[in-house]
Amino acid sequence: MAQNSARLLALKLSMGFLVAAWISFWILKPTKIWKKAWHSAEDLANGTFLRDSGLNVVVFCFPVVGFAILSFIYLHYSEKEKIRNKTSLTTHFRVAFSKPVILKSPIGIVSLGELSGAMLFVAFLVWTYYSNVSSDFKKLAPYAPLKLSRQQLKVMHMGVRVGSLSEICLAVLLFPILRGMSLFRVFGIEFEAVVRYHTWIANALALFCTLHGIIIMSIWGQKKRLLAEITSWQKIGRVNVAGAISLITILIIWISSLPVIRRKYFRTFYITHHLYIVFISFFLLHAGDKHFYLVLSGVLLFALDKILRFIQSRRETCIVSAHVLPCRAVELILPKDPGMKYSPMSTIFLKIPSISRFEWHPFSITSSCYKNEEHLSVLIKSQGQWTSELYSKISSIKDEEFGQLKSLAVGVDGPYGPEHLLYQRYSNLVLIAGGSGITPFMSILNEISSKDSTTNWHPTNIVLIYCVKQVQDISMLTPILPILCQPTAEITNFRLKIFVTREQGSPITAFEVLNKPPQVIKMLPSTTNSSAGITQEGIIWRAIISALAFVIFLISLVLLSDIFVHQVHGKPSRKSNPSWINDLFLFAAFVIAMSSSAVASITFAQRKLRNDRRAMEIPKKVIEEPKGTTDKKNGFLFEPEIYLGKRPNLSDVLSDLTNKTRDESIGVFVCGPESMKVSVASFCKNYTKISCKKGLSRSVHFHSVNFSL
Repeated sequence: MAQNSARLLALKLSMGFLVAAWISFWILKPTKIWKKAWHSAEDLANGTFLRDSGLNVVVFCFPVVGFAILSFIYLHYSEKEKIRNKTSLTTHFRVAFSKPVILKSPIGIVSLGELSGAMLFVAFLVWTYYSNVSSDFKKLAPYAPLKLSRQQLKVMHMGVRVGSLSEICLAVLLFPILRGMSLFRVFGIEFEAVVRYHTWIANALALFCTLHGIIIMSIWGQKKRLLAEITSWQKIGRVNVAGAISLITILIIWISSLPVIRRKYFRTFYITHHLYIVFISFFLLHAGDKHFYLVLSGVLLFALDKILRFIQSRRETCIVSAHVLPCRAVELILPKDPGMKYSPMSTIFLKIPSISRFEWHPFSITSSCYKNEEHLSVLIKSQGQWTSELYSKISSIKDEEFGQLKSLAVGVDGPYGPEHLLYQRYSNLVLIAGGSGITPFMSILNEISSKDSTTNWHPTNIVLIYCVKQVQDISMLTPILPILCQPTAEITNFRLKIFVTREQGSPITAFEVLNKPPQVIKMLPSTTNSSAGITQEGIIWRAIISALAFVIFLISLVLLSDIFVHQVHGKPSRKSNPSWINDLFLFAAFVIAMSSSAVASITFAQRKLRNDRRAMEIPKKVIEEPKGTTDKKNGFLFEPEIYLGKRPNLSDVLSDLTNKTRDESIGVFVCGPESMKVSVASFCKNYTKISCKKGLSRSVHFHSVNFSL
């Protein structure tokens, strides 16, 4: 145990060093000291096997790729570390940075960590822009082709440097959506949360690209050279026509990503988002290889992530059974490898070819890997086009005893979940869910009630507050009825409060809905499907493939550069070749590295499939109907408190809980509409202030939970 802890500490320090080095390179890059030292370093590198191209890859790409590799190894060894330290310094920092500081804003609730990160990023953009522009103004060189005035030269340089800001945004744009990688998992950040950061950076990227294009094209327009310049393909320097295509592409992606279009026309958003391939390719041609090295690490890891996830999800499995609920929701039971482990609040991506062969949709897992060894479950409510088609397909199967469908193939990608779980820090939990936001809390409750869970932590008090609009929506609680009806040693003090906000009536009606058993549809296994269950490739395997991809890319780029660009004995050098030749070699090295990684991954996966074929067979036992359903109100071990036409009074709930907990802190986790999160965050903030004024050490910690449904 001590050896494993020392190993984890060494990995943490190594990852911290790589991150600090990468950030330092970016901060120093606009300075005169860096520029002078960098030119000297490139001259020295050209005399070695690395060349200047290899130097750029090592400096700007290796720290990020190295961090990704080490993070895989860290997660591998941390899974063996079963002790969960609720009072560690890291946990305290994560709790402090999750504190909401801005409650009402166009982008929703902003935590202290998010605000700090955003301010540092903006400060870095300002520093970079100021340093570059001030340096350019000191040495204004005339631009002969257009004969620009001094003022026009300044405006031109300002526009060019705005483009460098979009370069910075592109360098970090793809990091948040590397769900197959482990960059954000080691920080305990949910996948749905980092997608939010991806959106922020993408908006900034679109803004800077647009400003860059408008400023440059305005100068061309003043000289009546707009069409000639925008369609030119220069031999040396930036390719203008490639920049115009990149600008048009990013604007199309941005418009299709607007919430109004994304929600109503998801397939349009999904298809146009794949234009990122066009944008990145023409960005390479426009900016040149020297600038593309700066964003290469994100592109390399993104492509590698796509390959690894495609190989993992290439085999389809079949749904074991489905439970149709009265609230137009279905619970899907999927087979899985008994050895596969995942954390609560994990997300899984599903694709059903009979509905769409290309669309992947994320859903929160509601089951616990320790409580359900041979299957996992997801709860899907009919809300959009894809989910409505799924509900109609399953609910149309009816029979007097039970519905039965021959088979329903499904592609699976995941699961993906955070490594660190903040809810384990608290002995007193208040879980507040609205509508579909109940799904992440189901996995938490199932994890706590599991007798086989590896953690010895169990909360003292749990209060679940569930708010719905209509009575029939209460049936969303059906998957956790066994917890309410069967006594467990793990959950001893549990309270369930249900609030129906838009309907009046008697609680008896709500109990009838809650007790109504779901329609169970059992599926037959497919005889043509070779894959029988969800499995997850090893973490060390991903680390090896990542290292292999980087090494092959570096070697391929250096060899191509040495053979065709940097020739010896005074023959052709980089400066005598067109700029696009260097871009072509970079692209070729990228294709070689990704192809080699794909072949190695497929070979490894096929070997693993042959070795684990027995373990992946579909369980012969059909999943039984949910236990614990009863037609009697007194069948519940923890009798729900149901209120119709009311909203929860958090003051009463927390006051009652704090009277029992003495000076212990309370963790309040909210999952639901943004308005609910804002209301709860505001209450928790005021409640903590009042407690401090009274001299009490009780504190209420707010945590926003994202869900996928």
